[in-house]
Amino acid sequence: MSNCVKDISHEEVFELLNEEEQEILEKNKTRVRYSKSEVIIKQGALANSILFVREGLTQVYVEKIARKVIISIRGSKNFLGLSSIFQDENIYQYSATALDRCEIDIYHRKSFYKILERNIKFSNEILRYVNHNQSKIFNRFLCLVEKNARGKVADMILCLANNIYGCLNFEIHLTRREMAEFVGLSMENTVRILKEFERDNLISIKGKNFQVMDTDKLELISEYG
Repeated sequence: MSNCVKDISHEEVFELLNEEEQEILEKNKTRVRYSKSEVIIKQGALANSILFVREGLTQVYVEKIARKVIISIRGSKNFLGLSSIFQDENIYQYSATALDRCEIDIYHRKSFYKILERNIKFSNEILRYVNHNQSKIFNRFLCLVEKNARGKVADMILCLANNIYGCLNFEIHLTRREMAEFVGLSMENTVRILKEFERDNLISIKGKNFQVMDTDKLELISEYG
């Protein structure tokens, strides 16, 4: 089975706020539109904001010297930067960029924290989202460590189809290099395996259009390589 944990919408959390709390957040909010490939947050930068992605896809990744590893692809109605609330360093632990046009609400960190202290139900839901996102990251790294190259690529395709795009026929927003960064392989190996899957009629690729042809076989490859 795919190691990709399905995303959950974070939008409902705002329904737990009373009018006064909503007004506090509204007064300390800025709405920004990002273009494809634009950096939204930068790893190591001062974490003075909590971001809510209203519309659009984002990629979350960690950067080391000469290497980048994508740890998750996130859709609309998701927070970015929540982990910074609960750590002393007060810096972003990862970077995030827009995979397409994104509309994002940026909340001042102190006002957001103020609501967390006042509203226990809101605080509990935010903790639930943080834990869920941690599970996604753990499962991603488990995939990178345990699966062989073919299993990693099959897992990525299933993750994109089932949990990101929600269909078997989709237009992918990742470049071939970004796909390689998602599975922790070289771009050459990633492209080679994609061609093998296409040759075996497991998938069909036409430019950026992907179609999953045989989910059962991809699940077996994801599990056993």
